[in-house]
Amino acid sequence: DGAIAFLFEDISAEVSLTRRFRTEIQTGQAVLDALPDAIAVFSNANTLVMTNAAYNQLWQTGGDDAVTVNDLRSALRTWRARSTPSRLWREIENFNKTRSDHPVTSDTIVMNSGRIVVGQAIAVSGGMTMIKFLPATETAPAVRLVPAERQVQAVKG
Repeated sequence: DGAIAFLFEDISAEVSLTRRFRTEIQTGQAVLDALPDAIAVFSNANTLVMTNAAYNQLWQTGGDDAVTVNDLRSALRTWRARSTPSRLWREIENFNKTRSDHPVTSDTIVMNSGRIVVGQAIAVSGGMTMIKFLPATETAPAVRLVPAERQVQAVKG
């Protein structure tokens, strides 16, 4: 009748574990950001899990735009819009179906700016897929997108 109870619990271990976990995540992200290869990791449900600084710079997805590219379909739209056609884009779309037969697939990608990168899709544990773009030493002439009807005229004339 009017009693007050106080319950004290030592949460030091939980707080310590949370801090350690956060530090490991930050360290892992810092290591990824230090790599020259542009990396994006997608879950088995094709949801974007993580990217690194090189990826954000290559595909210009840093800042607020990073929120809009949150799945593989959105990423493929971005990659296709900023590069010339490649067989790799089709293979990445079907990668989850063929990953047991071909755990790695790759192709050379020519960016619209003329920069050449090697794109790779790699099966990683847990059904995840890592997409990696390695810098190439060569560059191609800048690609200018020309409407199809003008391409036909150029061939005829």
